[in-house]
Amino acid sequence: MTQLHPITSAARTLWAKSAKKNADGTQGAWLPVLNHLLDVAACAAEILSLEPPQTRALFEGDLGLEGEQALAWTLALVALHDLGKASPAFQVLWAEGKSGVDPALRFPAELREPYAPHGVVTQAVLPDFLTGLGWPGPVARGVADAVGCHHGFRVEDRELNLAQAQTGDARWAQVRKELCRLVTQGTGARYDAVPTISTLTAAAFMRLAGLTSFADWLGSSFPLPTVTDFSAYEDPAAYFARARERARQTLAGIRWPVFAPLREELPPFPEVFGFPPRPLQTALAQALADVSGPALVLVEAPMGEGKTEAAFYAHLQLQRAAGHRGMYVALPTQATGNAMYERFAEFLKAQGRETPPDLQLAHGGTLLNKDFQATVQRTRNAECDPAEAGGYGVRAEEWFTNRKRALLSEYGVGTVDQALLGVLGVSHQFVRLWGLGNRVVVLDEVHAYDTYTSELIAALVAWLRALGSSVVIMSATLPESGRRALLRAWGVEDAPTAAYPRLTVAPAQGEVQTVTIPDHDEDGNASRPRQHVTLRPLGSAAEEMARQAVDLAADGGCVAVIVNTVARAQAVQAQVLAELEARGMTARTCTKGGSKDPRAVNVLLYHARYPADERLQREKRVRKFLGKQPYTEEEDGQKVEGFFRPDRFILIATQVAEQSLDFDADVMLTDLAPADLVLQRAGRLHRHAANQGKRHGHDDAVLYVAGLDEWPDASMEREFWGRVYAPALLYRSWLSLRRRLEAGLTLPDDLDELVQEVYAPEFAAPELAPEQREQLAAAEADLENRRGNEATTGLFAHIGRPADFWQTLLHRRPDANPDSESLSDDPAAVGAGDDPERPRTRLGEEGVRIVPVERAENNIWQVCVSAFATPEDKRSPLRPQFAELDKRDTDHARQIYRRSLSVSRWELLKAAKQGTLWEGSLGTQHRGWRAHPLLRDAVPLVFKAGVAEVQGLQVRLDPEQGLVYVKA
Repeated sequence: MTQLHPITSAARTLWAKSAKKNADGTQGAWLPVLNHLLDVAACAAEILSLEPPQTRALFEGDLGLEGEQALAWTLALVALHDLGKASPAFQVLWAEGKSGVDPALRFPAELREPYAPHGVVTQAVLPDFLTGLGWPGPVARGVADAVGCHHGFRVEDRELNLAQAQTGDARWAQVRKELCRLVTQGTGARYDAVPTISTLTAAAFMRLAGLTSFADWLGSSFPLPTVTDFSAYEDPAAYFARARERARQTLAGIRWPVFAPLREELPPFPEVFGFPPRPLQTALAQALADVSGPALVLVEAPMGEGKTEAAFYAHLQLQRAAGHRGMYVALPTQATGNAMYERFAEFLKAQGRETPPDLQLAHGGTLLNKDFQATVQRTRNAECDPAEAGGYGVRAEEWFTNRKRALLSEYGVGTVDQALLGVLGVSHQFVRLWGLGNRVVVLDEVHAYDTYTSELIAALVAWLRALGSSVVIMSATLPESGRRALLRAWGVEDAPTAAYPRLTVAPAQGEVQTVTIPDHDEDGNASRPRQHVTLRPLGSAAEEMARQAVDLAADGGCVAVIVNTVARAQAVQAQVLAELEARGMTARTCTKGGSKDPRAVNVLLYHARYPADERLQREKRVRKFLGKQPYTEEEDGQKVEGFFRPDRFILIATQVAEQSLDFDADVMLTDLAPADLVLQRAGRLHRHAANQGKRHGHDDAVLYVAGLDEWPDASMEREFWGRVYAPALLYRSWLSLRRRLEAGLTLPDDLDELVQEVYAPEFAAPELAPEQREQLAAAEADLENRRGNEATTGLFAHIGRPADFWQTLLHRRPDANPDSESLSDDPAAVGAGDDPERPRTRLGEEGVRIVPVERAENNIWQVCVSAFATPEDKRSPLRPQFAELDKRDTDHARQIYRRSLSVSRWELLKAAKQGTLWEGSLGTQHRGWRAHPLLRDAVPLVFKAGVAEVQGLQVRLDPEQGLVYVKA
C-alpha cells in the first residue's frame, strides 16, 4: 500500500456504512466514508449523462462556473452531502466502527444523545471549506443547505447550533478538509474555479437538492464489498471511474432511461391523432410555432373542444423547442387520473418510439388500477422475456412506482396533489420538484379548486417557470381573477385580452400573445357546433326530481340527475325506484348490466360513498352505458366490443360525475350549484354527435335546475347546499340563470359571460327584494372573509415562491427517522388524518378510511362482501388478517383495500380518534395492517347484519345505495 499522509490515514478509518455479520459470526466488510461520497457522485454523474442537454445546461448555469468545472463542482458538492459522517456525532453510532477510528481523533467526553444527524453536520461544516476557497458566503451556505437536507427536510438554526457542538476538534476538521480534497481530486473539481454568482438561486437549490437525494438513494443501494476497499484514498479518480461503472449498472437495473424526444421531427397533427385538427388545436400549434423555449399555455375553451389532444401536441412542440425531458398531466381526482392514463398511454404508443417510454400513474389508488398494474407486471416480466414488452408501447418500471419517485419518471399522469407536494413542507419535496423540472406539466380542470389550493397551484406554476418547465393550463370555466393569478405566477402582469374561447401563450422569454379561437380554421375544420340549452326550473324536493326523471325516461331516453350531496343522491334514487314501482315499471339497478325491456328503466347510482371496488365498477358502468359507443370491455380475459347504450336509463350521481367523466345524457336534471359547475354538468348534455337521432324524442338539449323555481334560501338550508358551496355563489348563480330562463343558454357563446358575471368582484342585483339583497350582501361578506382566510392559509402552507424562498420560514414537521425514505406520504396529499400540522394540498373535512368487516357463523372475521361479488367470492370470503397480515403480501392487502372507503362523518371520526372504532390489534410495524403501507391508515368498522352502530349513529352498508347514515 502507498504510504499515506497521517491525516489521510486517519480519514481512512472512518466508516460510512456499518458491516453486517457474516454467516460464521465474524465481522463483514464495511464502507469507508470516501467510498460512499464518490459512489454517490458517480451516480449523479451517470444520471446527468442520461438527461437531455437542456437539463445539464441548467445545472451548468447554477454555480456561475464555466465549462467542465460547472459539472465537476456539481458532482463534488453531491459527493460532500455526507461530509458530516466525518464527525464524532456519526462515528459514535456503531460501536465496532468507533473502536476502529484513529486514536488521534478524539470523541468529546460530553458527547451525549441526541446526536446531530449527519446531514445537519454537513450543512454546518461544509461552508467553511468552500469559503476558504473564495466562494461567496451565501453561495456556500446555500449549497450546503441543499446537499445537507438529503434525508428529507431543511433545518433551522437551532439544529445547526446543536450540530456545531458535535463536529469535533481541529483534528476532525483537518480530516474533513482532507476528504474534501480527495473528493475534488476524484471528480476533477479545481480549487481555483470559484463561482461568479453572489447567491444561489432558489431553482439551483431545488435542482441540487433533488439530484443529491436521488443519487444518494442509488449510491446507498451499492452492495457492500466482501473486503473493505481503501483504494479511493490512494487514487480517488480511478476509484471514481470504477464507481461510475457501478452507477451505470445500477441505473440500468432500475431502467432509468436515456431521455429522448418522442419524435425527432414534428409530424403533422393528423399523423399523430388520425383525424384533422379542430380550430383550437390549429390555433395552439400556430401560436407555439415560433416559441424557442419554455412557455406557459393557458387554454380557455368549452368542453369537448379537444383540449387534451391540443396539450399532447403542444408537448411535442415544446419538447423540441425547449429540450424538455417528458410530461406530467395533473388532474383533480383519482377517477379523472385513471381515465387520462388510458388516453395518455394510447398517445405515447402511437408515437412509435423504439424504446417504449415509461408512464407512471401517480395517486393513492394506483394499486387498484388494473390497467396500470398489468403494465407493471408486463414490464417486470420483460426482464426475463423481452418479447413480453413488445406491442404495448409503454412501460411502467417498478422502481418508480414508489409514490415519492413517480414524478422522476419521464412521463406521468395522476392527481394534482402529487405535484403540489413539491411546494409543501413534506419529506423530499425537492425531489418532486426536480422531477417536474424541465418538463411539460399539464394542469387540467384548474377551475375545480378552492382558494387555498389555487394559491398552492400558483406557487407551483412559479416554481415550474424557475425550473425551466413549460406549463399547459386548461379550463372551460375559469374566472378572470383566476386567470390573472395564474399569469402573475408565471411573471405576466398585463396579458392582452381576447374574446372567449381563447388561448394565451406566454414564453419565459418573449412577447405574450392571446388569441380568440375561431369557429373554423383555414382548412375549414369546425369547432364543436353551437348548442342551445333550454333551461327549466324545478322544485328542490327529492320526490319532484324523481318524478321528473321518471317522466323523462319512461318513453325512452338517457337521463342524468346530478345532485350536490350523497344523502340527496340516495334519497332521489329511492324515490325513483318507488315511482317506477307505482307506475308498474321494472327498475334494473345495473349491478349486472343494462336491459332492453320496454317496461324496464335502468337506474344507476354513482357517488363516492361506496367501497373502492364498487365505486370503480359503477364508474365503468357509466362509461359502458353512456360513454362513447361502441364500448370495449374485458370478459374472462377477452376484450368484447359492443353497443350498450340502453333505451331507458336514469343516472343519479353526485359531483364525481361532473369532471372529466366522458358520458352523454339526452336530458339532464341538476341541483342548483355555482354557475361554472352547472355548466360543467351541462357539458355532458348531447356530448357525442354519434347519438344524434337516437335520443328518443329528446332532440333538444334541456337542463332542469332544481331550486331555480323560487328564491333558494329555504332549499339551500333544507338540502344542505349551503354547506357544500358558498351561499353567495349559489345566490348569484340562481339570479344569473333566472335571467336566462326565457332565452336559454347558447354554448359556448354564453359560457364565459355567465362565469365572469357570477364571479365578478361586484354583482348587481336590482331585481331582488330588499330582504333578498340583504341575504346576498351577508353571504358575499362571508365569502370574501372565507376567501381571504383560505388565501392566507395557502400562502403560509407552501414553501414560498422562488422570489422569496430564502426568506420563507421553514416548516415544522413531526419527528421522523432522519435516515429513512418514507413508503407512504399519500395521506398528506389530500389532507387526510388528524394531524393539524400535516401539510395539506386541499382544505376540507377530515376523513378516516374504513374497511367494513363482520363475523361469520364460524366466528371467523371476514371483509363484507361486495355487491358485485362473484359466486366464487361469496364461497371464499376475504379474511382481513388484522394482526397477522404479512407486510410483503401486497396482493392480499390490495384486496382488503379495495373494500375500503374514506368517510368524514363526525361520529366515525370521533370514534377513530378515541380508538373505539376498532379496539382490537392491527399488528405492529413488522406484521399486520400497521405494517403495510396500503392499510396502515385504515380502520375496520364492524357490521352485524349489514348495520354498524357508532356514537348513536346507525351505518348501513347497502348493496345498492352504498354507505347510508341513519341517526338513531
